[in-house]
Amino acid sequence: MHDFLATKSNIPPHHTLTSLSLTHVLHSSDIYSTICAHFTLSPLAITCSYVAVMLVTRDLTVILMLAGQLLNECVNFVLKRLVKQARPTEYLGDGYGMPSSHSQFMAYFATYMIILMYRTGESSGSISPHVVTVLVLIWSLLVVYSRVHLYYHTWKQVVAGSICGCLFAVGYYFFVNRFLRSKGMQDWMLDNSFAQWAYIVDREQINNVYKWEWDQFQQWRKTTQGN
Repeated sequence: MHDFLATKSNIPPHHTLTSLSLTHVLHSSDIYSTICAHFTLSPLAITCSYVAVMLVTRDLTVILMLAGQLLNECVNFVLKRLVKQARPTEYLGDGYGMPSSHSQFMAYFATYMIILMYRTGESSGSISPHVVTVLVLIWSLLVVYSRVHLYYHTWKQVVAGSICGCLFAVGYYFFVNRFLRSKGMQDWMLDNSFAQWAYIVDREQINNVYKWEWDQFQQWRKTTQGN
Protein backbone atom coordinates (compact mmCIF):
# COMPACT_ATOMS: atom_id res chain seq x y z
CA MET A 1 0.00 0.00 0.00
CA HIS A 2 2.86 2.33 0.85
CA ASP A 3 4.54 1.62 -2.53
CA PHE A 4 1.28 2.40 -4.37
CA LEU A 5 0.88 5.74 -2.62
CA ALA A 6 4.52 6.62 -3.27
CA THR A 7 4.12 5.85 -6.96
CA LYS A 8 0.86 7.79 -7.16
CA SER A 9 2.46 10.83 -5.55
CA ASN A 10 5.01 10.96 -8.37
CA ILE A 11 2.30 11.49 -11.00
CA PRO A 12 2.31 15.19 -11.95
CA PRO A 13 -0.94 17.10 -11.37
CA HIS A 14 -3.14 17.76 -14.38
CA HIS A 15 -2.55 21.52 -14.48
CA THR A 16 1.21 20.99 -14.92
CA LEU A 17 0.85 18.79 -18.03
CA THR A 18 1.00 20.07 -21.58
CA SER A 19 -0.15 18.60 -24.89
CA LEU A 20 2.26 17.51 -27.61
CA SER A 21 0.51 19.35 -30.43
CA LEU A 22 2.44 17.74 -33.29
CA THR A 23 -0.70 15.96 -34.50
CA HIS A 24 -3.24 17.89 -32.44
CA VAL A 25 -5.92 19.32 -34.75
CA LEU A 26 -9.03 21.00 -33.36
CA HIS A 27 -12.11 20.61 -35.56
CA SER A 28 -15.89 20.44 -35.49
CA SER A 29 -17.67 17.10 -35.22
CA ASP A 30 -19.16 17.16 -38.73
CA ILE A 31 -17.82 14.79 -41.39
CA TYR A 32 -16.27 17.49 -43.56
CA SER A 33 -14.23 18.90 -40.69
CA THR A 34 -13.08 15.40 -39.76
CA ILE A 35 -11.91 14.75 -43.32
CA CYS A 36 -10.15 18.12 -43.41
CA ALA A 37 -8.45 17.34 -40.10
CA HIS A 38 -6.92 14.22 -41.68
CA PHE A 39 -5.84 16.03 -44.83
CA THR A 40 -4.23 18.82 -42.83
CA LEU A 41 -1.79 16.28 -41.35
CA SER A 42 -0.43 15.49 -44.83
CA PRO A 43 2.93 17.28 -44.35
CA LEU A 44 3.77 14.86 -41.54
CA ALA A 45 2.98 11.86 -43.73
CA ILE A 46 4.98 13.33 -46.64
CA THR A 47 7.99 13.97 -44.41
CA CYS A 48 7.94 10.34 -43.24
CA SER A 49 7.63 9.24 -46.87
CA TYR A 50 10.64 11.36 -47.82
CA VAL A 51 12.78 9.56 -45.27
CA ALA A 52 11.46 6.13 -46.25
CA VAL A 53 12.01 6.66 -49.99
CA MET A 54 15.44 8.18 -49.37
CA LEU A 55 16.54 5.18 -47.30
CA VAL A 56 15.20 2.66 -49.82
CA THR A 57 16.34 4.26 -53.09
CA ARG A 58 19.50 6.12 -51.91
CA ASP A 59 18.66 8.56 -54.71
CA LEU A 60 20.39 11.96 -54.79
CA THR A 61 17.29 13.47 -56.40
CA VAL A 62 15.16 12.57 -53.39
CA ILE A 63 17.83 13.84 -50.99
CA LEU A 64 18.02 17.18 -52.81
CA MET A 65 14.23 17.45 -52.92
CA LEU A 66 14.04 16.85 -49.16
CA ALA A 67 16.77 19.44 -48.59
CA GLY A 68 14.72 21.93 -50.60
CA GLN A 69 11.61 21.06 -48.60
CA LEU A 70 13.45 21.83 -45.36
CA LEU A 71 14.83 25.09 -46.77
CA ASN A 72 11.29 25.97 -47.84
CA GLU A 73 10.19 25.58 -44.23
CA CYS A 74 13.01 27.86 -43.10
CA VAL A 75 11.87 30.49 -45.61
CA ASN A 76 8.33 30.25 -44.24
CA PHE A 77 9.66 30.62 -40.69
CA VAL A 78 11.42 33.85 -41.65
CA LEU A 79 8.49 35.24 -43.67
CA LYS A 80 6.03 34.72 -40.82
CA ARG A 81 8.22 36.71 -38.49
CA LEU A 82 8.65 39.47 -41.02
CA VAL A 83 4.95 39.83 -41.87
CA LYS A 84 3.67 39.14 -38.33
CA GLN A 85 0.04 38.65 -39.36
CA ALA A 86 -2.13 36.89 -36.80
CA ARG A 87 -4.25 33.83 -37.48
CA PRO A 88 -8.01 34.29 -37.92
CA THR A 89 -8.68 32.35 -34.71
CA GLU A 90 -6.28 33.15 -31.90
CA TYR A 91 -6.63 29.82 -30.04
CA LEU A 92 -6.02 27.70 -33.18
CA GLY A 93 -2.42 27.10 -34.22
CA ASP A 94 0.82 28.51 -32.89
CA GLY A 95 2.60 31.65 -34.02
CA TYR A 96 1.75 33.87 -36.95
CA GLY A 97 -0.43 32.86 -39.89
CA MET A 98 1.01 34.66 -42.94
CA PRO A 99 2.00 32.83 -45.08
CA SER A 100 0.47 29.44 -44.29
CA SER A 101 3.25 26.89 -43.73
CA HIS A 102 1.01 23.96 -44.69
CA SER A 103 0.13 25.63 -48.00
CA GLN A 104 3.76 26.53 -48.69
CA PHE A 105 4.83 22.97 -47.85
CA MET A 106 2.29 21.37 -50.19
CA ALA A 107 2.89 23.88 -53.00
CA TYR A 108 6.62 23.15 -52.95
CA PHE A 109 6.01 19.40 -52.84
CA ALA A 110 3.48 19.44 -55.68
CA THR A 111 5.48 21.79 -57.92
CA TYR A 112 8.78 19.95 -57.50
CA MET A 113 7.11 16.57 -57.95
CA ILE A 114 5.40 17.66 -61.16
CA ILE A 115 8.67 19.00 -62.58
CA LEU A 116 10.45 15.75 -61.77
CA MET A 117 7.70 13.59 -63.24
CA TYR A 118 7.65 15.44 -66.55
CA ARG A 119 11.43 15.40 -66.80
CA THR A 120 11.74 11.68 -66.10
CA GLY A 121 8.53 10.23 -67.49
CA GLU A 122 7.32 12.27 -70.45
CA SER A 123 10.07 11.11 -72.82
CA SER A 124 8.86 7.52 -72.52
CA GLY A 125 5.34 8.42 -73.58
CA SER A 126 4.00 7.34 -70.20
CA ILE A 127 0.77 8.80 -68.84
CA SER A 128 2.16 8.71 -65.29
CA PRO A 129 3.28 12.39 -65.29
CA HIS A 130 -0.27 13.48 -66.12
CA VAL A 131 -1.78 11.17 -63.48
CA VAL A 132 0.68 12.32 -60.81
CA THR A 133 0.05 15.97 -61.71
CA VAL A 134 -3.70 15.60 -61.22
CA LEU A 135 -3.32 13.66 -57.97
CA VAL A 136 -0.80 15.98 -56.29
CA LEU A 137 -2.74 19.07 -57.36
CA ILE A 138 -5.98 17.70 -55.89
CA TRP A 139 -4.14 16.62 -52.75
CA SER A 140 -2.52 20.03 -52.32
CA LEU A 141 -5.78 21.89 -52.89
CA LEU A 142 -7.53 19.75 -50.28
CA VAL A 143 -4.82 20.50 -47.72
CA VAL A 144 -4.99 24.22 -48.53
CA TYR A 145 -8.78 24.20 -48.24
CA SER A 146 -8.59 22.30 -44.95
CA ARG A 147 -6.57 25.09 -43.35
CA VAL A 148 -9.33 27.60 -44.15
CA HIS A 149 -12.21 25.25 -43.33
CA LEU A 150 -10.72 24.52 -39.90
CA TYR A 151 -10.18 28.28 -39.28
CA TYR A 152 -6.40 27.98 -38.92
CA HIS A 153 -5.79 30.42 -41.80
CA THR A 154 -7.52 32.96 -44.02
CA TRP A 155 -7.72 32.60 -47.80
CA LYS A 156 -5.08 35.30 -48.20
CA GLN A 157 -2.70 33.37 -45.97
CA VAL A 158 -3.08 30.08 -47.83
CA VAL A 159 -2.85 31.75 -51.25
CA ALA A 160 0.31 33.57 -50.16
CA GLY A 161 1.77 30.32 -48.85
CA SER A 162 0.95 28.50 -52.08
CA ILE A 163 2.59 31.19 -54.20
CA CYS A 164 5.71 31.19 -52.03
CA GLY A 165 5.95 27.39 -52.20
CA CYS A 166 5.59 27.30 -56.00
CA LEU A 167 8.14 30.06 -56.55
CA PHE A 168 10.63 28.49 -54.17
CA ALA A 169 10.26 25.07 -55.81
CA VAL A 170 10.91 26.47 -59.30
CA GLY A 171 13.83 28.59 -58.09
CA TYR A 172 15.37 25.75 -56.10
CA TYR A 173 15.05 23.29 -58.97
CA PHE A 174 16.67 25.80 -61.32
CA PHE A 175 19.48 26.34 -58.81
CA VAL A 176 20.11 22.61 -58.41
CA ASN A 177 20.05 21.77 -62.11
CA ARG A 178 21.49 24.92 -63.65
CA PHE A 179 24.09 25.75 -61.02
CA LEU A 180 25.04 22.71 -58.96
CA ARG A 181 24.99 20.28 -61.86
CA SER A 182 26.65 22.69 -64.29
CA LYS A 183 29.44 23.28 -61.75
CA GLY A 184 29.93 19.55 -61.26
CA MET A 185 28.74 19.62 -57.66
CA GLN A 186 26.64 16.50 -58.18
CA ASP A 187 29.83 14.57 -58.98
CA TRP A 188 31.31 15.66 -55.65
CA MET A 189 28.11 14.64 -53.87
CA LEU A 190 28.24 11.22 -55.54
CA ASP A 191 31.99 10.60 -55.27
CA ASN A 192 32.70 11.52 -51.65
CA SER A 193 33.41 8.69 -49.24
CA PHE A 194 30.05 8.91 -47.43
CA ALA A 195 28.05 8.78 -50.69
CA GLN A 196 30.03 5.76 -51.85
CA TRP A 197 29.59 4.06 -48.48
CA ALA A 198 25.82 4.72 -48.61
CA TYR A 199 25.54 3.74 -52.32
CA ILE A 200 24.03 7.09 -53.32
CA VAL A 201 22.86 7.20 -56.96
CA ASP A 202 21.46 9.92 -59.22
CA ARG A 203 18.65 8.56 -61.37
CA GLU A 204 17.74 11.99 -62.73
CA GLN A 205 20.76 11.82 -65.06
CA ILE A 206 19.26 8.76 -66.76
CA ASN A 207 16.94 9.31 -69.71
CA ASN A 208 13.78 7.23 -69.23
CA VAL A 209 14.79 5.86 -65.84
CA TYR A 210 11.89 3.39 -65.77
CA LYS A 211 13.10 1.61 -68.90
CA TRP A 212 16.68 1.72 -67.67
CA GLU A 213 15.75 0.03 -64.39
CA TRP A 214 13.63 -2.52 -66.26
CA ASP A 215 16.54 -3.31 -68.60
CA GLN A 216 18.86 -3.72 -65.62
CA PHE A 217 16.40 -6.09 -64.01
CA GLN A 218 15.98 -8.15 -67.18
CA GLN A 219 19.76 -8.35 -67.58
CA TRP A 220 20.08 -9.53 -64.00
CA ARG A 221 17.42 -12.21 -64.61
CA LYS A 222 19.25 -13.50 -67.68
CA THR A 223 22.53 -13.63 -65.78
CA THR A 224 21.12 -15.49 -62.79
CA GLN A 225 19.08 -17.89 -64.93
CA GLY A 226 22.12 -18.60 -67.06
CA ASN A 227 24.03 -19.70 -63.98
